Amino acid sequence: MARYFDIQSTILIVVGYGILPEEEDRPVAYELKRFINTRGQGAENRSAVVLTDMWIMNQEMAEYFPAIAIGGPGINGFTAQIYEELPVAFTRDQQIFIQMNPEGGKRAAIWGMDHRATRDAVDVFVKDGFLDRFLDLVWHRD
Repeated sequence: MARYFDIQSTILIVVGYGILPEEEDRPVAYELKRFINTRGQGAENRSAVVLTDMWIMNQEMAEYFPAIAIGGPGINGFTAQIYEELPVAFTRDQQIFIQMNPEGGKRAAIWGMDHRATRDAVDVFVKDGFLDRFLDLVWHRD
């Protein structure tokens, strides 16, 4: 059975292309994917897929998908593309950053000054309600 990706409800989780982001950020991205897929259970096409910044930056259709960038602008080209336009929703000690528009939009960037800080930022994103707010916005949940 072929998998179907809906451009309005399948969330792209984007990691950088290269040894370091693949090794360090991809496992974190798969953890986030599990959280998203759990919240989307029972609703058709509400899921996530993990891919690299090279894919999202080279596909015309990518702009239509909701997307979350994992990793800072130095290692994730997609983060570098979007972080200047996204408001900072959370920061701690200028080490971890969660960027998203809490009023709307379908983009978020989660990153830290190093791998441990990026992992911490993803933990905050999930545990402090930022993920649920993002899903409310892109999945139009009440």
